[in-house]
Amino acid sequence: MKRVLHISTECYPAAKAGGMGDVVGAMPKYFPEEQIEASVIIPKYDLPWFREQEFQQVQSGSFYLGLEPVQYEVLYLAPEHMGYPFYCVNIPGKFDRNSVYLDADGEGFRDEIARNISFQRAVLLWLNEAANVFDLVHCHDHQAGLIPFFMKKGYAFEKLREIPTYLTIHNAAHHGPMPWSARHFLPDFHDHDGGLLEWDGHINSLAAAIKCCWRLSTVSPNYLREIQAHLPSLNSLLQDEAAKSRGILNGIDTEVWNPRKDPKIKHRMTRSWKQFKKANKAYLCQELQLDEDLPLFTFIGRLAAQKGADLIPAAIDRVFARGGSANFVILGTGSKKIEGLLQACEQRHGSRVKGLLMYNEDVAHQLYASGDFLLMPSRFEPCGLNQMFSLHYGTVPIVRATGGLMDTVSDIGDKGNGIRFYDGSTEELANAIVRALMLYGDQKAFTKLVRKCVKEDNSWQRSIGAYADEYRMLWAT
Repeated sequence: MKRVLHISTECYPAAKAGGMGDVVGAMPKYFPEEQIEASVIIPKYDLPWFREQEFQQVQSGSFYLGLEPVQYEVLYLAPEHMGYPFYCVNIPGKFDRNSVYLDADGEGFRDEIARNISFQRAVLLWLNEAANVFDLVHCHDHQAGLIPFFMKKGYAFEKLREIPTYLTIHNAAHHGPMPWSARHFLPDFHDHDGGLLEWDGHINSLAAAIKCCWRLSTVSPNYLREIQAHLPSLNSLLQDEAAKSRGILNGIDTEVWNPRKDPKIKHRMTRSWKQFKKANKAYLCQELQLDEDLPLFTFIGRLAAQKGADLIPAAIDRVFARGGSANFVILGTGSKKIEGLLQACEQRHGSRVKGLLMYNEDVAHQLYASGDFLLMPSRFEPCGLNQMFSLHYGTVPIVRATGGLMDTVSDIGDKGNGIRFYDGSTEELANAIVRALMLYGDQKAFTKLVRKCVKEDNSWQRSIGAYADEYRMLWAT
């Protein structure tokens, strides 16, 4: 059995800030059917999950980050806990914080460059000591983006030269740039190889990974086409590297997301989808004091411009101004400005709008089970998992046609499984909601659509073979 190591800064349930955590936490479970053992390594954070585990130390060491001595240890958790071998890197002073990326003020940590480099250097040193353990190293996003370069060009890592490296881009909007003055934080390499790190006059972690990895993927086919055509700064590089690139759609973990067994929802699916949805909706509406006879629209995610969350309050106003009657429940945290817009909307329409300003996995599961429609007005969406969760739980997605949403949701006008809109504006989102209200008014057609939604296969079994094919291609070279 071949062995693959996934390097990431997120892995559910240990640490999650977005979809990458779900993906990295789920996909290793499905590789054994392809005769591949996948392991994961992430930083060790000061989060509740880590405090509950009993880790075994497998390596410790130190290095200098400039003039700063950095101690680290690699810890191991046996497969019975996660379903696969799991490792984390404890770096005191760098990651022992109660957040993955954001400081208390909601902004990124000021020492992000030092943190990311420290994590990658510790992983490289561990790999160097265990050079024959893994047959491929799979890096996720820019936070692991320097590793392909140093496995290829770092003076100290000659033993790693022949191990293939694979990159998955979850969100190309974040490149991990740093000034050349940060070079003294990095392991040694020859000056003439510096061009592999550079892009637009800076060290660019994502660009370096794109240049140096053996192959790469994005998390949906349409997102690959979008960033090759339009990604600011890096689109030309992605075009140059198109021959080694592939778009592979994410899947969902159907062990965690299973309406028949889900411990996080009030009523589990037994025989009838209609009864499943009705019972869960009634429960949620009673809890939030909403009218269960009205259609229920939900939003679950970060309150960020990328997610189009800023469009929702004004779109709700327009729907109500046009005589629409519905309930809206928005779950998430993020931009304080958007939170304020949502709170003001709730004050205007208190009996119809509920803003749940928190991150809560249990509530998210209940919303997928209870909702009639899910709003995803994203300005860009590399893949999106929420629309897959919603389909799996019989909630009709309403999406802006971008990225992976294009690959997974087709419009009911084309006999599809959801509602699409194309212009990322308040008016277009309001129009899509009105279309949904008209659909809901025809309960026969709506029930038929729900049945269509739950038949969609968005499991990892569908996608894991594509990654296995990618790996085998590299092992054959």
